[in-house]
Amino acid sequence: MPMSFSAPSARLLLTTLLCSGVVACSPFKTEMPASQVAVPTQFTAAPVSTQATDLTAWWTAWQDPLLNQLVQQALAANPDIRVAQARVQESRAYTQMAKSALYPTIGATAGMMGGGMDWRHPVPPLMKMAAPNIQDPATDGHLAGITMAWEPDIWGGNLARKRGAKQMALASEEMLHGTHMAIAADVAANYVTARGLQQRIVLLDQSVSTLQSLLRYATARFDAGQTTQADVATIRGQIAQAQAQRPMLVSSLDACRHRLAILSGQPPEQAPDLSAPAQYRVPAPPATALPSTVLERRPDVRLEKHVLEANLQRLISTKTDLLPRFGLEFFGGDGRLRFDGIPGVSGSGGLMAVNAYLPIFTAGRIQAKIRASDAQLHQALATYDQTVLTALAEVEDAYESRSSADQNITSLTAEVSALTQAASQARGLYEGGQFTMQDVLTTRIKKITAQDDLVSAQTRQALSTIQLARALGGGWNSQSPS
Repeated sequence: MPMSFSAPSARLLLTTLLCSGVVACSPFKTEMPASQVAVPTQFTAAPVSTQATDLTAWWTAWQDPLLNQLVQQALAANPDIRVAQARVQESRAYTQMAKSALYPTIGATAGMMGGGMDWRHPVPPLMKMAAPNIQDPATDGHLAGITMAWEPDIWGGNLARKRGAKQMALASEEMLHGTHMAIAADVAANYVTARGLQQRIVLLDQSVSTLQSLLRYATARFDAGQTTQADVATIRGQIAQAQAQRPMLVSSLDACRHRLAILSGQPPEQAPDLSAPAQYRVPAPPATALPSTVLERRPDVRLEKHVLEANLQRLISTKTDLLPRFGLEFFGGDGRLRFDGIPGVSGSGGLMAVNAYLPIFTAGRIQAKIRASDAQLHQALATYDQTVLTALAEVEDAYESRSSADQNITSLTAEVSALTQAASQARGLYEGGQFTMQDVLTTRIKKITAQDDLVSAQTRQALSTIQLARALGGGWNSQSPS
């Protein structure tokens, strides 16, 4: 039998639907508070350029196949990335949950019943004595229908909650992007540090070998009475000092290799083989666009911006708790009830109701909740401002670090060149009888020391370049798997 609605029910439904068309018409005007940070028009230490460098996969500009391989492996298998990806999926599910509050909830219900009925003498006693097989009347029935409940979002509270959940989902995506950025930079930093340590170990071994040659020469001169015991002891001390540095350098190298394995989701025992010579070339400092463009690129700044917007939507939703709420409930079904010996009763129909709720006295609970949400909004704004300031400082510091490293390398390269020439001249003067072997070996040790300083400066230059790429928001793209 088709369901029918009475005129009052139809008017009730129409009124509710018209009210629901006023979605998001809350009388409370809530605006985003203004940021306290004045973003500069340009970076002081950045090179002047008309076009910014593409830093999506900045490590490819280093032209090292092994570095590219290590970064790609880490981005594909790092556990932190898997955690961030799972958080994205979780946030998207919460967004769907918040969105569902905007729609009616519809369900189906059904039930059956049956059994005997013990009436007061339903069968005359004489008839029951004559026909003992006659049973007491039985009954059975069923009821099935559809239920619906809906709270129209008249003031936009549920819509604001949905928007807030969406912003938090976007924030989780930015967290994933930031993880991609950090992992790529961490791999590159450990790789170039390991390569620098390898070079320093080689130079240290050369220094020890040269000092041992100097010790043999000084010992021979001491035996010949041409030098003192103090000179020999000094050389032995230099050898011991140099040899003491080697285990520390090897340990640091192993730690970098172990870190590279862990970043790729592998145990430290499967650390990559770095026996082949390094091929990377440190690129020029990347050019950047306006500071505002860099902030739009940085995942951490974007994340805090989404969190700030989510807090604004939460405050809007909380304010609607002061307004009346309306709910619509409906039940429509079909049922049947039958008794033995009595004609069955069946039919269908529907019931509809509208509920209304207006908070009158809540002991200040709603007002306190609004104040708490407003405080959370201003906390989020302060965090956003701090993140912006930190981002700007990181870019300036990275540019200055790269610039100072370049200047240091220029000076140390000139020093190494001069000492190389001096070592060659000392060898020639020794062969001409004007220098002693000690003069030759001492000059060679000075050259090795300068070369070690140069390698350390080159490592600092590489690390500052990596930090600069990260500070500019490089190392991720919107197509990163989530």
